Amino acid sequence: MKKKKLLAIVLALSMILVGCSLNQENTTSSKENNKSGINSEYINLTMVSPTTINPVLNNDKSVAYIMNLVYDGLFTIDQNYNTVPQLVEEYSIASDGKSINIKLKDAKWHDGKSVTSRDVKFTIELIQKNSDSPYNIFTKNISSVKIENSKEFAISFKEQYAFSKDTLIFPIVSQNILSGKSSDEILTNSNNLIGNGPYKIENMKDRAGMTLVVNKDYYSELPETMRDIKVGIVPSEEDQVSMIIALESDIGRVSLGDLSKFYEDEFNITNYEGRNYESIIFNYDNEYLKDENFRKAITHAIDKKLILEEGYIGNGKLVNFPLNTKSKYYDSDVQALSYDKEKAESYLQKINPLNNKNEFTNEDNKSEVENSNNSLDIKSSENNSDNKTNNDINSQSNDESAGNKELTEKERKELISKVDLKIIANKDNEERIKAANIVSENLDAIGIKSTVVGLTEKEMTTALSQKDYDLAFVGWELSSVPDARSIIQASGYSDEKLTNYMNSLASATSDSQIAEIYSGIQTHLRDKAAFISLVIRNEYIVTNRRLQGKSEPNDFDVYEGISNFTLKNK
Repeated sequence: MKKKKLLAIVLALSMILVGCSLNQENTTSSKENNKSGINSEYINLTMVSPTTINPVLNNDKSVAYIMNLVYDGLFTIDQNYNTVPQLVEEYSIASDGKSINIKLKDAKWHDGKSVTSRDVKFTIELIQKNSDSPYNIFTKNISSVKIENSKEFAISFKEQYAFSKDTLIFPIVSQNILSGKSSDEILTNSNNLIGNGPYKIENMKDRAGMTLVVNKDYYSELPETMRDIKVGIVPSEEDQVSMIIALESDIGRVSLGDLSKFYEDEFNITNYEGRNYESIIFNYDNEYLKDENFRKAITHAIDKKLILEEGYIGNGKLVNFPLNTKSKYYDSDVQALSYDKEKAESYLQKINPLNNKNEFTNEDNKSEVENSNNSLDIKSSENNSDNKTNNDINSQSNDESAGNKELTEKERKELISKVDLKIIANKDNEERIKAANIVSENLDAIGIKSTVVGLTEKEMTTALSQKDYDLAFVGWELSSVPDARSIIQASGYSDEKLTNYMNSLASATSDSQIAEIYSGIQTHLRDKAAFISLVIRNEYIVTNRRLQGKSEPNDFDVYEGISNFTLKNK
């Protein structure tokens, strides 16, 4: 253990003393610093050397995580990926959804001045003028900010959008400090030291880093045990990991591949649901895949639990829809179609081509059109869906189109024997390739041949655009805004009922309405086997065991819950 620790110390020192030779005197000094770091009164963090610490113009995640401690926004995202008020005391959304009235809390800047409506207006206009701001896309729908008084204002939107409130998560910066400054001056670190969050920047030096102290005048109550923070500056994310190993940093976000570097007796590892969503999409140009019975056969044949355990090495959470599973809009009562070989084979017995067209029937198409304008309260369990399906399987459908020929079992088997589905996945993504091979084996078990083809990222893009696949493993980064429509549309599935749902979602004006519509969409896509949701990948943070307390990280803010930490024996 001593040898491991010494190597780690030397590694950390090589990153801190950039450009300096490492003589014996430096090594001895490093050991002393390491010891004082372990027993420090501070919580020790790191960030990559910043281009700017301006919180709305910075594009580095590690810097953003630190600045989240210094600057608050109107709203923020909690550990469940739900949008909650931060600087906002009260708010109301207009009945047409095209404006929101907001009243601010009695918050103050770290120089003692009040946070005002003018600060909000200034921040929005600053973001809108800078297309490279990571928050620029969130302000594109804002048409104006009307100030009522120092604490009250109204934000108007160009178009009605159900998730307008969820876009107001950008930090608020001070008009008093930044107004009238040039573009270069706005980026200068010395002009961005005054925030409004739970931590104040006590001092900052370009190479030495910064010291954050608890803001005693914060507008919300903070734990009395809350610790001050030292932030070190390192050249890269890899160096952040090395600093944690060397015990020079207490908390850090690490990749799955880095976890093996951390010993359980020195570190706590916390996994949390990230935003990397994995799914399988169908090529609807394939005449076989236009039949929902064929898609249901495929879906029931796939062992998602095995894919998670062996394909993704347990690194994720099974998911039924492209939203974080803890989101208030994710309906966990809508179960996915189960892994069931018998049901899969039963659905294969239902496929049946039309006599006059080279495509398959959709026995529910008639009812879909009839029900497309009905109320959105159609939530149902998998059991109900499967009971209906089993009844359909055991009886001749009365809704088949006139002139439609019923295939014999021999003809159907012969038809299926001609299928050879092309399954594509990024060959540089080992987990997806493993998952694709599991799917291929699952399909073979019900008599459907398939071929897995590994492609480069560029080849994947070409294959997807040219529809040169039958099944494709694809990944998405879920947006901070819980709007799943772009992912649903990209799946390639569409029908009248789904279109009505999507239009209703765009014009929803309350959280309860959004949740109800999402439940309907989730159920409908499940019942149509429109695409196959697989997993949302886990992310990880590592914490030095000298910290005691519960962390509540998410991908928006890995240091969420840092105020809960106390130092052992302090």
